[in-house]
Amino acid sequence: MELLDVAVVGAGAAGLAAAGELRRRGLRMAVFEARDRAGGRILTYRDDRVPVPVEMGAEFLHGDTPETNRILREANLLAVDVGGEHWLAEKGRVRPQPDMWEGIDRVLGRIDPAAPDIPFSQFLARQPRGRAREAAGRFAQGFNAADLDQLSTVSMAPGGGEEASDAVRKAGRVLSGYDRIVEWMARRLEGDLHLGVPVTEIEWSRGQVQLGLQRPWGSDLPPRVAARAAIVTVPVALLQAPPEEPGGLRFRPEIPRIREALDLLAMGDVIRLSVWFKDLPWTKALPGAPKGASFDDLGFLHTADPTFNVWWTAYPARVPLATAWSGGPPATDLARRGRSAIEDHAIRSLATQLGLTRRRVESAVLDLWMHPWSEDPYSRGAYTYARVGGADAGQRLARPVEGTLFFAGEACGEDGEIGTVEGALASGLQAAKKAAKAL
Repeated sequence: MELLDVAVVGAGAAGLAAAGELRRRGLRMAVFEARDRAGGRILTYRDDRVPVPVEMGAEFLHGDTPETNRILREANLLAVDVGGEHWLAEKGRVRPQPDMWEGIDRVLGRIDPAAPDIPFSQFLARQPRGRAREAAGRFAQGFNAADLDQLSTVSMAPGGGEEASDAVRKAGRVLSGYDRIVEWMARRLEGDLHLGVPVTEIEWSRGQVQLGLQRPWGSDLPPRVAARAAIVTVPVALLQAPPEEPGGLRFRPEIPRIREALDLLAMGDVIRLSVWFKDLPWTKALPGAPKGASFDDLGFLHTADPTFNVWWTAYPARVPLATAWSGGPPATDLARRGRSAIEDHAIRSLATQLGLTRRRVESAVLDLWMHPWSEDPYSRGAYTYARVGGADAGQRLARPVEGTLFFAGEACGEDGEIGTVEGALASGLQAAKKAAKAL
């Protein structure tokens, strides 16, 4: 392989975005992806019985998504707004969910970004007791997949003139599946995308990079590839992992300031379990619901279960598919018990909160799907949050290293985009532009 201008490590959203921009600029580039597929933590499953795609990883478009929208237009793909009603189920009592976002925004609005950073759990302990404080804690743990004892309070401060809940209130999904975006981006790279090729080592000096490759049997790739620069888009957990472990990446020499930034970031755990029902459990009358209540437009069912405290439907599509969500330490603890325990807990807790027998809910289940992201050697978690003192760690990670190494990914997202596909796309584009300028 000839000397590359830029080698891209990882073919998730950030890597594909970076590669597309480099190609557009006419630079010699190649992408090396450890998995046998592109997309990273975008993973879409299809089943002939289910008329909609089943997302196993990223699903929603959060807030304003200019880069995603641009790709949707270019690829002629359609996104729909996610709406529907919010209901609350608490040990058999089912009622419309009161507007919790006002309270969450009120609590988070009390954060002083200029104050010394503290764990978010300590910040919450200083707030008046009540539903708003509880809702803010559930929001931070569930939406950010964070351990509240580690989560940076400053990182939770609203920014850019937006409320913290805006990214949740304004959400959409790709109608044909998130993987269609991946397919369109990958298709443009033709022979420059190499799948099933883990990068195990990056040896570098200013203006020079050597990538050590773990090649599949029969590959005609050389064991080492030379480039003038590299864009690294692997998840934070892999950059933090010991180099000798699967998915680990060794830098020669090490980069102290990058290591310092990584130490201030953490990968949160989530469990998302998608369940295909004969009929949704709330299709028939629920004993604890208001008389005459209709759940035809139910989008989100919030529950009192501390592990799976929210389920959502495919609304506006009217199909009996629902997804259970758990984030943060509860997800970590349950994941250790294995898949059967996860499925059992989800069905049992849903029945308890709806006031139904377990048999009624379980008998309606046709199939279940999930992907163990925390056990996946090439992700080791779901997405990133900032530890105490690390509110700007993502931006520090994204700063070029001697015009030669560039880092991108959802961890490098700005203005509330950390942990999102939109943030990954934007950071990949920015890294490509910085690399092109440096070259």
